[in-house]
Amino acid sequence: MKLPSQFAFYKSWLDPVRQQALAEAYRPIVRGFLLPACAYYVFITWSHWRDETGLTLAILGSMSAITAVIYYLVRQHVTVGDRLTLNKLELCGLLVNMLMYINVVTYLLIHFEQSKLVYFSLMAVVFSTTGVTMRTTLFSVAISLATLYWFASGLPAELLTQYVSIGVATAFASLGMATLLRKAIRRQIDARLLADELAAKAQRLADTDMLTGIPNRRAVFEKIDYFISQKRPFWIGIFDLDGFKAINDVYGHVIGDDLLCRVVKRSAKLNLPGCTFGRIGGDEFICIVSGSQAERDIEQFGAKVIQAVSCPYPVGPMELTVGVSAGFTHYPSMGQSSGQLYEQADFALYKAKAHRRGQCVLFETAENEEMQQAIAIERQLREADLDSELFLLFQPQYSPSRQRVTGFEALARWQNPTLGLVAPDQFIRAAERSGHIRKVTAILFEKALENLADWPEDIGLSFNLSAHDISDHTFVLRLLGRIMQSGIAARRIEFEITETAVMTDLASSRALLEKLRASGCKIALDDFGSGYSSFEYLDQLPLDKVKIDRSFVRKVAHSTTSREIVAAVIGLCRKLDLRCVLEGVEAENEMIILADLQPDLIQGYLYGRPMSAKAAMNMIRAQSERRAAAAQTA
Repeated sequence: MKLPSQFAFYKSWLDPVRQQALAEAYRPIVRGFLLPACAYYVFITWSHWRDETGLTLAILGSMSAITAVIYYLVRQHVTVGDRLTLNKLELCGLLVNMLMYINVVTYLLIHFEQSKLVYFSLMAVVFSTTGVTMRTTLFSVAISLATLYWFASGLPAELLTQYVSIGVATAFASLGMATLLRKAIRRQIDARLLADELAAKAQRLADTDMLTGIPNRRAVFEKIDYFISQKRPFWIGIFDLDGFKAINDVYGHVIGDDLLCRVVKRSAKLNLPGCTFGRIGGDEFICIVSGSQAERDIEQFGAKVIQAVSCPYPVGPMELTVGVSAGFTHYPSMGQSSGQLYEQADFALYKAKAHRRGQCVLFETAENEEMQQAIAIERQLREADLDSELFLLFQPQYSPSRQRVTGFEALARWQNPTLGLVAPDQFIRAAERSGHIRKVTAILFEKALENLADWPEDIGLSFNLSAHDISDHTFVLRLLGRIMQSGIAARRIEFEITETAVMTDLASSRALLEKLRASGCKIALDDFGSGYSSFEYLDQLPLDKVKIDRSFVRKVAHSTTSREIVAAVIGLCRKLDLRCVLEGVEAENEMIILADLQPDLIQGYLYGRPMSAKAAMNMIRAQSERRAAAAQTA
């Protein structure tokens, strides 16, 4: 039910925010009146000293002087006070009005002059503006006009009538002025309060993640900067969801957004003291833990969050599961600025995802040099002309039974003007961590297609996909689209993956690889034997080729166990109708032993080091010429 206007007014009057706004609006009015009023009573004091003598001088002179001093003191109080309440300002206004009233009444009691009765009307007009509230205004105007009638009551009837008319006109004018002034001030206050409310709402929106309702990146970093300015110790941690992108791609963004909201709700239920969670983008979250907890306590804290978030989420008839990895650093023992702390926590997170997935890793100050090098590489990845700086080398894969090269593996290289030749493992890791890996992959794949187009139809190309590439179905399908646009037969292209690239979400990876294989491309499992569960992937993934890790091949010359393992894998591949590549063959004595095992393909320095596109073309041409010569001889 809507309140009547007068009740709504009194309700708003009781609002502390509105009262303070009214005080701030009236403060300059009272302050502006007091300075000329003080000067006026200094002048009146001088006039009394000039015109009065004896007791009259003592009364009138002291009263005007005291009024001038009080006006000055009140002005100072009104000016200096940071938060002058409405009640205090109202009392100040009432004091100012009553001192003026008392001065006029005292003077007329001593020196009654009919012409000076008009002072009461002038005072009523002044009171209509200096009375801070309506009640003080009504009181001040009423007592001023009542005193006017009291003094005029002793005058002849004609004069009394005139003064009554003057009083009535003054009353209407004063009340009208007071009403208009307060209405204008109230409108100004309402507009300001509305603007403040909208600004506060905009600030809340600016500081809140629209999807999850928790603080966003901006708000979290403001809090971090505040803690640093206050020299308050705290831990900062970054949590990243493992496998979330695959869920987003397979089930859609609606399910993905719902999952993110559930992750936040589950984290909030932990009621972790002194902890603030925020979302900094995508499936990455940040938390601030105030205090100087021991490293062991933070590791347990991170493990508690990871365990809670990693439990399955029921969505309709199915259950979705995401993993979580975390990286933490501490202020001030590890970093000194918000930017440095974020980089350290992000570096620790990358360490977790690369080596201890699903766990919490703390940054170590000894890693600062490594981190700075990684940051320098990331900076160049953002700023460099990658189209011209990235290039490929090609290492041949040799078939002993056919005595010819059947294909090449494309190896990524980066020559940067600032950093020089950057090691592949360094810039690939940096590209994965900074989100540039898809750009790098796209550029290198385009260059690979350009070279493959110049090769004979019986020469194939192997191209490596990273874990981040595999997790993005849309990106991999774009690569497939480029193959179709190029006109190159898909059977000539082989995508190499590692077990670490598919282990996060085996089902999603299998679905993507099946699409690639259905298009005609081949799939190779790289570094076979370097992981603990490689044999599972032979059964679970749609593979065409297995590349035995060089750590086994290099031991065959002096390790019976390694030789038997290699022989067993070669035999297994034959039975499963998979091609098999032995990596890292560098010496003749290794090849002599391996020849007895009848390997399918060999890749290593013995048959060719990584070479330029031109050198690879020369090798292909020389091989074709030898085959042609052999055919003519036959």
